Amino acid sequence: MARHLIALLPPDSEPWRFAAMGTGDITLLPPHEKPASSDDVTVIVPATEVTVATVRLVGTRRADWLRTARFAVEDDVAVPVESLHAAIGQRSGAGSQGTVCMVARAVMEDWMRRLTEAGLEDARLVPDVTLLAPDSPPLDMGGHIIVSGEDHRFAIDKSLPSDLVSALMQRAGREPETVDDPLLALARRFSAGETGIDLRQADFARKAELPIDLKRFRLLAGLAAICALAWGAYTFASIRAMTQLEAVLDRQTRASFAAIYPGEPVPSNILAAVRERSGSVQTPIAGFREMAGVLYAALANQEGIRLSSLRYDADTGQLQAKLVYSAFGDDETLKSAIEAGGLSVRLGDARVEDGRVVGDLILELAS
Repeated sequence: MARHLIALLPPDSEPWRFAAMGTGDITLLPPHEKPASSDDVTVIVPATEVTVATVRLVGTRRADWLRTARFAVEDDVAVPVESLHAAIGQRSGAGSQGTVCMVARAVMEDWMRRLTEAGLEDARLVPDVTLLAPDSPPLDMGGHIIVSGEDHRFAIDKSLPSDLVSALMQRAGREPETVDDPLLALARRFSAGETGIDLRQADFARKAELPIDLKRFRLLAGLAAICALAWGAYTFASIRAMTQLEAVLDRQTRASFAAIYPGEPVPSNILAAVRERSGSVQTPIAGFREMAGVLYAALANQEGIRLSSLRYDADTGQLQAKLVYSAFGDDETLKSAIEAGGLSVRLGDARVEDGRVVGDLILELAS
């Protein structure tokens, strides 16, 4: 079962400590127990490395807010805004004000390295001061004090000169709260609904949250479009060639009838007319149109098989076809489909020509 774990980012030389939030209680994990891959982990980082400000958010998208927030605090920071990473909290109601957290990109990259080394690539990174409710008492974190007033949030590094620390505490307006374990204290605030501001945004977002760069797929989309057009043109040309071949064979059949029975009109059903005139009791034969129709119907349901050539013998009623197959064994599948249409099929040997699998078949009326 997935758990929600809270941890303070430890110094490089110290081990990780995790607090698990359950239903109504918070417990510390044993020192050697590591988070499972299904656990939701929040890592709390010191606000001494983070500048928190309330700014006017311009635009409707989060990307617009992140871009304009850096320049909104340009006069309040001593470093180029291009070197800062920005993260935006929730907007204040229906207004345009919002909370922005600024941290040096080099510091953010180091924190990301620490997460990767600990196997916490998907963990949230939350400044500790953003877990304090507005106008709550300052909290002594050991090495620093975090302050959350109505209109300001900041951290006081206790290693600063005492006069400066005193001046900052006067700005805080009250004495800090001292706790036995800052991790448990912040975990209780998290459990009460103060989830803080996640620094994992923009370039440092989790992989599943990164925007998809559609530009990377332009080349593939172009190639796919070209292939589709080429295949459509090839299919159209094949159909047109088959139609023209059918017309040529029909003209040849009519010419053969006129040569055998000069002076007689060419009937619409040449095969039936020849049988009637010859008085033959030979095995009936099928016409070109009938057999071609059965062949085309069978090909329409077979993927990867295309017709290469056709030859019709009016004397024997046999239609000889040469086909290109996608693989050996396709000829048996096509044979079954044609036989289901009422014709008899004789297969030639399948072979490889110019790297393609080809084969012949002969269609005739089933006996």
